[in-house]
Amino acid sequence: MTVSDNTSQLEQRLIDHIGLHGPITFESFMDTVLYDKNYGYYPNRRRQRGSSPVGTDGDYFTSPSSHPAFGALLALQLDEMWRTMGSPGEFTVVEMGAGDGVLGSDISEYVERELPEFAQSISYVSTDLFPPTGTNDVAQVSALPVGVTGCVISNELLDAHPVNRFIVQSGEVREIFVGYRDGQFEEVIGEVSEPEIAARVKPFLGSLPESYRGEVNLRLGYWSDSVSATLKHGYVVTIDYGYDRPELYKPERMHGSLRCYYQHTLGQNPLIRMGRQDITAHVDFTAVDHTLLVNGFRRIGKLPQLNFLVNLGIDNFLNDISRQTSGVRGPGSESREDLVGIGSLIAPDGLGRFTVAVHARGAEDGREASPTLTGVVGGQPLTQGHSVPTLNSSSAVHARLLRSSMPFLQNRPQSNDLPTWEELFSDDP
Repeated sequence: MTVSDNTSQLEQRLIDHIGLHGPITFESFMDTVLYDKNYGYYPNRRRQRGSSPVGTDGDYFTSPSSHPAFGALLALQLDEMWRTMGSPGEFTVVEMGAGDGVLGSDISEYVERELPEFAQSISYVSTDLFPPTGTNDVAQVSALPVGVTGCVISNELLDAHPVNRFIVQSGEVREIFVGYRDGQFEEVIGEVSEPEIAARVKPFLGSLPESYRGEVNLRLGYWSDSVSATLKHGYVVTIDYGYDRPELYKPERMHGSLRCYYQHTLGQNPLIRMGRQDITAHVDFTAVDHTLLVNGFRRIGKLPQLNFLVNLGIDNFLNDISRQTSGVRGPGSESREDLVGIGSLIAPDGLGRFTVAVHARGAEDGREASPTLTGVVGGQPLTQGHSVPTLNSSSAVHARLLRSSMPFLQNRPQSNDLPTWEELFSDDP
């Protein structure tokens, strides 16, 4: 069955449902177009062998797909966490939303090569709602362990949670539903379906202009409960784009943060290309803090990915690669590809803007109020004395950004038909 056939059947299912029951919440719509087991975006992408939503041939890039240095730096941070916790005999790293398993592969390989003591204790569990076809490296979410000591990691997971959308009208919070009329899907404005939607926006309502739009993620509590059940003692590392709530609901963000990605093209119309485009929304890190706090976790750090990776010592990796490129001619050299890939991780108007939030429960023997992790507070770089991984040394497939004609080269003139980093991750329409 072709993609167009899948999409038409997906649309028909939505049309039939709306015809019987009336307009649906955007959360329900987003859940269907992204996660329907037969026709949703992620199942379709992952069901085909060799197909992925991530990478040069997909719809967007991620930090793990850009260079194995990202996994190596996280491996060094995990090693420090393990030592901070007294080097327990079993330290389990659980990645939620692992996708193609690239991050787990890079972390595991770097630990095996550079951190032999840690390698004796670490076990890595990659899970995803829709594991890719043809691999045993990523398991179903039903394989999540219970009550482990270690760390739960997610990278760009929470931004893919289905969200409810709201609009401010006459000083009140109203909800944006999805309806169907005269052969077209359309927005329908009505009363909020859940009181929590209005409750989250109410403290900021006085400063929000007429027709202001935004999103509310009501599913973070379920995610937090899952984290709590999985992790008894240890750390939670959440990497995503988003803000604390006062910043998320600033008056200047008139059109909200909902974004659509299709073949590296940025859009804001979720009512087209159903099942063929990704849909995301910025993460409410206030809600992340609150839902984890309810489960006994405390935030011990929140900072941009740029700062987190610089604290860990990414500059040492860049310097090592730069020395290798010294005197090398031609933009297509392997070392230059590594330099571009590593540099993209801290691009200040791109991946470097992502947020890294670190929470802990029973991890530092009462020292959680004074965090000691290098990624959070800085100090002696953890990369000192360790080698830099390269694209060719990793067994996982990564994007070759130098060859991708994508906006990852900060000093390269932009093609008129390609989005810039700023356009891909900005908060403006």
